[in-house]
Amino acid sequence: MVKEAIILAGGEGWRLKPATWTPKPLLKINKQTLIDHQIGWLQNHGFENIIIASNRTDLTKQPVTYSLEKDVLGTGGATREAFNQIQGDVAYVMNVDDIVFYDPSILYDYAGKGAGILLAKPTLPFGMVSLQNGINVTRFQDRSTMDFYVNAGHYVFKKAVVEKYFPEKGDFELATMQRLADKKMLQGYTYHGMWFTLNTMKDLIQVRSFFKS
Repeated sequence: MVKEAIILAGGEGWRLKPATWTPKPLLKINKQTLIDHQIGWLQNHGFENIIIASNRTDLTKQPVTYSLEKDVLGTGGATREAFNQIQGDVAYVMNVDDIVFYDPSILYDYAGKGAGILLAKPTLPFGMVSLQNGINVTRFQDRSTMDFYVNAGHYVFKKAVVEKYFPEKGDFELATMQRLADKKMLQGYTYHGMWFTLNTMKDLIQVRSFFKS
């Protein structure tokens, strides 16, 4: 079976402006762009048909196929449109700005009921303070890992599910995913490795420092 993937790369990266006006997929992270890193990661795990969902077709020189977003479709509409380029019955779908370190083929097994989602425990970006009697500081802990799971921006979907439940315009992360969960069609894979989500300049500096070292 040919492994296929869709990279959602249509965002404008507004939270990085005005520190940088470079489109998020083209940000340099380790002598290569973010999107080339993600493409290479997929290729290293055996993905052959990679679709880039974007509003431009000049993001990479790698052998990919573009799903051109002429209007703003949102993640749901962009995914639905990109699935027209998928040859098989299932595809891996990921945000360009969510960097993880595992074998994405694992998530394929979680599409048995229709859809799978990668879940990770977030790290609090602030120092956590413990108080005694509501006033005395007893402990200060930096960047604590929270004891709950969040969406890590990586998914797997069956084509039939996308065609039936995904909107032509709009995002899928809330209403669509909740609908799949209500119908018992969504399974979660709990991931405990490193996870970078690149939204701010501070995130970009952290990612660059990690790959440099």
